[in-house]
Formats: sequence, C-alpha cells, structure tokens
Amino acid sequence: MAVEKLNQEISVIEVHDNENKHLQQNFNLFSTCAFQISLICSALAIGAYLNTVIGEGGSPFFIYGFILTAFFNLIICFSLAELASVYPHSSAQIHWTYVLASDNYKRLLSFITGILSCAGWIFACLSSTYVATVLLFALIELYQDFIPKTFHYYLVYTGIFLSGFILNAFAVQILPICTKFVAGIVNIATLFIIITLLVKAPKQSSSFVFKEIVNDSGWSSNGVVFFLGLLPSIASITLFDGAVHMTDEIIQPERNIPLVMVISNSFSAIIAFFAAIVYMFCVKNVDNLTTPVGGQPFVQLMYDSFDNDALTILGVIFLIISFIGSSYLYYCSTSRLVWSFANSNPLPFSKKLGSINKKFKSPIWALGFVTILCLILGCIMFGSSSILNAVLGSCMVCINLSYLIPLTCLLIKTKCSFYRFDSYFNLGKFGMPMNIASVIWVCFIMVWLNFPLVNPVDSTNMNYACVVLGITFLFTIGLWFLYGRKHYEHNIDLKH
Repeated sequence: MAVEKLNQEISVIEVHDNENKHLQQNFNLFSTCAFQISLICSALAIGAYLNTVIGEGGSPFFIYGFILTAFFNLIICFSLAELASVYPHSSAQIHWTYVLASDNYKRLLSFITGILSCAGWIFACLSSTYVATVLLFALIELYQDFIPKTFHYYLVYTGIFLSGFILNAFAVQILPICTKFVAGIVNIATLFIIITLLVKAPKQSSSFVFKEIVNDSGWSSNGVVFFLGLLPSIASITLFDGAVHMTDEIIQPERNIPLVMVISNSFSAIIAFFAAIVYMFCVKNVDNLTTPVGGQPFVQLMYDSFDNDALTILGVIFLIISFIGSSYLYYCSTSRLVWSFANSNPLPFSKKLGSINKKFKSPIWALGFVTILCLILGCIMFGSSSILNAVLGSCMVCINLSYLIPLTCLLIKTKCSFYRFDSYFNLGKFGMPMNIASVIWVCFIMVWLNFPLVNPVDSTNMNYACVVLGITFLFTIGLWFLYGRKHYEHNIDLKH
C-alpha cells in the first residue's frame, strides 16, 4: 500500500512547463556533465589534503579508504539520482523531503533540509574560493621573498567572489561555454600533473604506497586513524546535488539530471582514484608535505617532484585557474538553490531572493545574497584559524545531513519495501538496500566528520565542525519559530 500511495503521489506532481520557467534552458547533457565535473574536480581537490594523508595512516589508509568512501558515496549519488528523476526540482533535497515526509512534518523537515543544504553550499563556496586564494599566494611564496598578510588574502578572496558574481549575474548565456572551458582546464590540469609526476618524479616503493602505515595522530588505535583518513575522500567525492540545482536550465531534467549525476560523479571518482595512487607513488619528500609552502601540499608536491621551475609554475597556474573556475560554478549552483528555496518563503525578504532579473535572466538577488554572506563569513580569516577550519569543514557535515533527511523519509514512507519507481532512472530491486546503505553510511561518517584529527585534544586542534553545526541548528529552529512556521510553504512547481 505504501508503494502504491507513493506512485500515486508521483503521478500528480507536475513537471515544470517551459512557458512557466523564468530561467533559460541554456544547458544540455554535455555542458551539465562538464558543470558537475568542474564543480567538484575530485582529482585536483584530493591533492589539497595530502598533508592530512601523511600523518593519518599514510598512503595505505588513504588508498583503501578512498575505495571504501567512493563505493558508498556513489551509492548515495545513485540513490539521489533516482529521486532527481522522479521529482525533478531545482531545490533538490528540499523538494524530495517535502514530498516524501509525512503530512505532519513535511514543512518543518523540508525547512530544516533547506537551511542545511544552503549552509553547506555557502560553506563550500567559501572553501573553494579560499583554496584558490591560498594557491595564488603559495605560487608567489615559492619564488618571491614575500609573506602575505591576512588582508592580502581577503582582498584576493573578495576579487574572486566579485568577478564570479559579475559572470553569473550578467553573462548567464555564456555560462555553458565557460563551463566547458573550465572542464577542459580541469582535465588538462589533471593530465598535465599526473603525466609530469610520472615522468619527472622519483618513485616510492609499492610497500610505501600499499603497506606502510603511518600514525602520527596521537590516537593509539589504527582503526580510528583509518576512519579519520576517510576525510579527504569524503570531501573530494561529494556535492552530488550540484547539477540538480540547474534543473530549470536543462531540457528533460527528469532524464538528463540523473544521467549527469551518475556519469559525472562516477567519472570523477575513477579519475581521482588513479590520481591518488600517482600522488602517493610520486611523493619525493614526505616531511615537506607536513609543512608545505603556503599551506598547500599539492604545490609542495609539484615543487619537490617536478624539480623544474617552469613546470611547477605551469602546474600551479593550472590549479589556480581550475579552482577559480570551480568557485564560479559553486556560486552558480548555490544561487539556484537559494533562489529555489526562497520561492517557498523561508525568510522575510524571500520575494526578492526568489526573483529572476527579466533582462539578464539570472537570480541576481540570490547571487548577491550568497556573495555578501560569503564576504562576511570570509572575515573569519582575520580571527581564529580554528574557527575558519571549522566553517570550511562544516560543508560536508551540512550537505550529508541534507541528504540523510529525504533518504530516511523515503525508507519510512515505503516501509523499506522493494519498491520500483515509474521513472526514467530507477534502481529497481536494488533501490531499497542502496537507500539503507546510504542512510547508515551518512550516520557513520557524521561521527568522523566531527572527530578531532589529533590526540591529545586542546583548543587549537579541536574539530569545531560540531559547534558550527550546532549554531546552524539553533539558527534554523529560531528562524522556524520566528517566521517559517507561519509563512513557509514549499513551492512544488516554482510557477510565478
């Protein structure tokens, strides 16, 4: 009965009509795949965590942990892709929660999911832009006697955000072209770095890569260290809903969006796996990665292993362009999420955030909101580095929790039966076990995403992601009782 009721509800949910869409359909399957690949750029992103890898179990835990993480994270991706096919909507997990939760709780749960997903994506915008900024100064520090001050970082950080705002707000029609360009740079950068490392770098032994466990964390249990070593992989294979927020800008979203999610994220995971092995074989000086130049182990790896200034400069420039381009796409996807969520009136000024500029065909108010909020959050870099790291790390916590809610609602609604969706992309008899595995996996990694990396724990090395999550929840509950409880009503069709 639960399955029949679910399919009945699916049949009455309307798909967006073209004439009711205020966002132009500029994207196709290929450009949206390029969008998702460029957004996460997994093979490059995982290089930013090499200093963590060295002390948290070394190469073996990194490689084997990546396999484990990629397997379960792709299960989450496939589970969400099925929902994207059945319920195509640019608010993604917010919409899925609303249609799957019970009538008594759907408004509250979708509201919570909305705040969590928006917070996670805003933290991701901050993180990606900050990495691009640090990469730029790391390149300068390699060859110049220059120690940047905090305001230097903030000025470059601000410049990246403002340039991204201008592109996304006033040049939306060329976004697909820019996306393909960024995808090309990301793939060229990946190939250049991998091939150059294989040609130039002295190689570590297979024992170093696959057997020699290193535990400098202070935790006595290698099991604890193994699970802490999952963090780089979790952060590099994620944000599966990025393409879903472009639902209103792609033809046949019920068909194309799931294909984008499955193709792009699977491709990224496979390339990142081979890249991770190459990085580990080509580590020339392990000690240098623990204290890398400019705080960027990827730059240090190239500097040590290339042993050539021109190649190193070219490699880092590729990285900088890739992460700046990726940041622009983060702003794009996040603005669509905020725009879509705002159409359900979660905030007093939602009408502005939920509007589309008629001239430029872009959600300029939502883009401005994301930009201003990230510039304000960026001021944290003038304060404690621990708080900054907590905000950067909270991205994965909020995003994964926003995945957990609709998947749990689905299992409750179907009573864990072997349902089969009547949709273009469905998991059939594998759907239920994959959904269960997704829920268990998210609950499991929540522990480690909030776990301190080193022992003994003090105020300087504590993982404050749980504090940021707590503040986010307090903000969510306060906003619900002050405004959302009376005014929030999820907009299923985004028809104005």
